[in-house]
Amino acid sequence: MEKAVKSSRLQVGLSAGSHFITDIYQSAYVGLIPYLTVKFGLSLFQVSLLAASTVIANSLFSPVFGLLTDRHGLKYYLVAGPFFTSIFLSIVGVLPSFYLILLFLFLGNLSIAAYHPASAAVAGHYGGNRKGISSSLINLGGILGNSLGSLIMIFILEKIGIQYTPLAMVPGIIMAAVLLRYAPGNLETGGLSGVSFLLNRVKKANRSKLSLLLVIIFMIYTLYIIWITLVNYIPLYYTEKNVSLINIGTILLLFGILGGSSGMLSGYLYDRYKKGNIIIQIAGITAIPLFFFTFRTEGFLSIILFIAGGFFMISIQPVCIRMTQDLIPGSMGLASSLILGLSPGIAGVTMIFLGKAADRIGIAALVDYELIGLASSLLLFIFFPVIERRLSRHL
Repeated sequence: MEKAVKSSRLQVGLSAGSHFITDIYQSAYVGLIPYLTVKFGLSLFQVSLLAASTVIANSLFSPVFGLLTDRHGLKYYLVAGPFFTSIFLSIVGVLPSFYLILLFLFLGNLSIAAYHPASAAVAGHYGGNRKGISSSLINLGGILGNSLGSLIMIFILEKIGIQYTPLAMVPGIIMAAVLLRYAPGNLETGGLSGVSFLLNRVKKANRSKLSLLLVIIFMIYTLYIIWITLVNYIPLYYTEKNVSLINIGTILLLFGILGGSSGMLSGYLYDRYKKGNIIIQIAGITAIPLFFFTFRTEGFLSIILFIAGGFFMISIQPVCIRMTQDLIPGSMGLASSLILGLSPGIAGVTMIFLGKAADRIGIAALVDYELIGLASSLLLFIFFPVIERRLSRHL
């Protein structure tokens, strides 16, 4: 028994550590956006293509790899994730053309999409009686890595030069070697059984339940539109305000870390009080004016408003995940893929068109319109308790 406990701790620790390393590369390119913009003369539309390539590969393909993981096991997806991600995404800074950068961003994030379902499944297999804590620990590893990625790449760029950014692949390759030696064998995950399973779940679903699900999906969609826009455009915005790249990396680090901590807090509040719609409405109503005034103030105040807005905005995501899991309790993987795969993926596609709009009206005006979208999804949540009561009468 003691050996099994040690094995479980090892696997959860490995998953958290590899999630940290892998997600460093996911956000690394953001730190290079000002440099790439100058080098290739990128428009805001082209910057949006960088974001779209990243999010589409990472999100829309995640359910596909979840299905493949269910069929073929965990190990080689755990190994392939950090290995290929580190190689493809570390050389973005030295590629000779914009279109090669798009391709490598897509391939690198496809590797991340292959890794994430397997990493999440580790908590289910090895979490024991503490699956929630194990899942949170693994998720925290990803949040920390994602928050650090852009700062690490900026540090390499400014301190030793852009030609040395490929050195960033070393930790990913080392982590892949460790996982090849110690990662679990090809266990069955017991997750989704295919497209037919998904269609059957939809056909059998109550209309009220489907309505609630659509409200949550729309909320996450509007949330990710703003999230992607801010993370990808804020380096350019603050560069124009004469903020150094190192400071921009630090701002993004705080944005991610505080947002991740707020997610843990909102998840706890939901578990305790089961008032997800109230938590979401409070967080959204607070985030909207903070982001609105981010672009109408200067200096330190603008930065504080941006980080505070992230704290409240990011806290919405885990609550939406938990609410979706409660709506489809027999399909946790499906619930998570809808929130972490489908909605962000569609948001990534939408960014292609929003990039054109940003070139015409500017970053601040684009964010204003996106905040209207978020406000409309918050209005839908006013009807959430009414639909819930109707659903409970039919159960």
